[in-house]
Amino acid sequence: MQRAILTVNAERQKTREYSLSSASETTLGRSSKCTVFLEDERASRKHAAIYFQQGKWYVRDLKSRNGTIHGNQILKDDAPLEDGDRIWIGHCEIRFQLTDAVSDNSQTDANDTESDSPRDQVLGGTGMFGISEADGVVPSRSPFDPQAVTEWRTQTSFLNVGKGTTALRMTQAGYDSSHLCQLAFRLGKSASLNDTAQTVLEGLLQATGADVAALWLLPQEVKSAFRVSQLRLIASVKPESQKYLHISEALAKTVIENREAILMNNGKDSSAKLTSDINEVSASAPNAVPVFNTLAAPIRFQDRVLGLIHLYNQLAGRIFTSEDLEYTLAVADTLGAVLTHLTREKELSAHLNETKQENTILRELLSKDTEIIGVSPAMRHVGHLIERVSEGKATLLVRGESGTGKELIARAVHFAGSRKAKPFVCLNCAAVSESLLASELFGHEKGAFTGATERKIGKFEAAHHGTLFLDEIGEMSPALQAKFLRVLEGHPFERVGGNTPVTVDVRVVAATNRDLEKEVTEGRFRHDLFFRLRVLEIVVSPLRKRKEDIMVLAYHFLERFRNETGRKVDGFSESAKQLLREYRWPGNVRELKNVIERAMLLGTESLIQESDVVLSSLRTTGDTNISSLSSLPPRNDWNVLISDPLQGAEETPEYHDDTKKYTPMTLEQWEKQHIEATLQFCEWNKSSAARILGIERTTLDRKIKRYELEKE
Repeated sequence: MQRAILTVNAERQKTREYSLSSASETTLGRSSKCTVFLEDERASRKHAAIYFQQGKWYVRDLKSRNGTIHGNQILKDDAPLEDGDRIWIGHCEIRFQLTDAVSDNSQTDANDTESDSPRDQVLGGTGMFGISEADGVVPSRSPFDPQAVTEWRTQTSFLNVGKGTTALRMTQAGYDSSHLCQLAFRLGKSASLNDTAQTVLEGLLQATGADVAALWLLPQEVKSAFRVSQLRLIASVKPESQKYLHISEALAKTVIENREAILMNNGKDSSAKLTSDINEVSASAPNAVPVFNTLAAPIRFQDRVLGLIHLYNQLAGRIFTSEDLEYTLAVADTLGAVLTHLTREKELSAHLNETKQENTILRELLSKDTEIIGVSPAMRHVGHLIERVSEGKATLLVRGESGTGKELIARAVHFAGSRKAKPFVCLNCAAVSESLLASELFGHEKGAFTGATERKIGKFEAAHHGTLFLDEIGEMSPALQAKFLRVLEGHPFERVGGNTPVTVDVRVVAATNRDLEKEVTEGRFRHDLFFRLRVLEIVVSPLRKRKEDIMVLAYHFLERFRNETGRKVDGFSESAKQLLREYRWPGNVRELKNVIERAMLLGTESLIQESDVVLSSLRTTGDTNISSLSSLPPRNDWNVLISDPLQGAEETPEYHDDTKKYTPMTLEQWEKQHIEATLQFCEWNKSSAARILGIERTTLDRKIKRYELEKE
């Protein structure tokens, strides 16, 4: 079978070659666990795979984000590969080639046209620890006799300076600790596995006088259990005229399992069967060169074995010493730390690139959600105001009914300004209890209250240099309003239970659907905070007052849900359009969005029909708060109340006629009685009462608490 090779050309990187294995799938992507590692932000972590099946090679896209291009087509299904085919992943060009059998099992860097040393260097591609699992370069099956081992070594005494002395250790072979320090310094400057392998192997050849040196590594995910067949040749350095004789499986397994370095001095007349390093093919060749002595050391880091270093001589008279063994083991341990740090750096870099890309995608999605849809003069005015107020740090107050898109306005202001690359943090003051709101805003220290098991930063700290959006600002208690005002004035604050001042740079955008002027008049909202919040103000008109936007928004939501659901809905029937235009939309844009989504899911025709549009009978907030009494049963004690702004309820005499009884009183007094009557009618079923009153259940709960209403 012909040999399959991938040649990878990427921007600002050397051209790399990978040999494919027909026995396993080759993965390509930005993950360090992929067989072919691609340093391209447009590549997914696991982008594509190449495999061999029924005598043919195929490429498959692994549901990547940006797709895999084969020829001129984006892959949708598995595609066969022919000699010379080109694949594009992001900015990486990958060429597939079929070649005849090669004379050496190792692979050469495509950019290395000349050797940097008297010996040829054979360096593998990058992947797990730079390993390509599909290399096909595995240990040989030549025999290994443990009785031929001259020396075993588990620990090395290099750099172990005696207590009270600074003398460096000197060996008979001339080694001292400075050799290892110099090598470690060079390794520290290595930026890739290829550089690291070259530095280590050439350094060992120079120090020990070995003829051949090789580096073998296990896959990164191997923690404890392993198979010797998982070892892959990463690099070898040898004389030009010779071929590297692969280490035997038995010797490699012994070194890794025992975590010990092995020295074998076989002597001139030793049989090839005892050397453990003769490749089966080389051993049977008539011109095979005998191996006279061998040295193998495990590459260790903490409790893991990452691979091994293999040295041997092919000339009689060159014998490895105990010092050679000890120095090689010290180099192997140093290499273990370097490889681990290189891997961690690569993983962190890949994770950082992935995080940056995800962050960019999220910001793009958020910026899409900030599109202000509308053609009415009111919305054009809002868009003009957003452009004017987006810059600077001034506090902004967004006012409008529930469902008009106040948070959308706040997002648009944030992403239109200079803080768009910083955090946008949201908090609904009505969704958090009064006792926890201070903790949510300012954070708390460990042990500040029951359940505070650790320090927590608040929304202000989380939004540092960005924007903090506070919805339902009118629900904040007067006590918290005072602390909130100090922060708005630029003063530092302290976390709940702490005493360390915290200063932040945050732009505050507040929103409310309440009448803050009335709240200030009645003493429920601080007047100084009201004026501090109202430096800039945007008022969002309700949907019923800008009917030009109804169908524009309806088609916008139709397109969105059509893309999400895949439903073939082209538009609205004329009767459905008329119904949408005439409806007063008490829930505003939020209600319109939900109505369109429901119609998309329940409709069965290509056009949304009038019957698909399900609308409520709730009154709008702008209408009178007095609901029709015809929907309620007659009650003898029911009063229809009218407020006189010039007179108090106590000073106004009751007025009677033959059909109705009127008791003039304030609007607040009327609201209290009306809510109480509705609750009694619904037998204190708050959900039913809220539907009749046309308000949210949470709003009803607040009014019950404010008016101190209790079930009789």
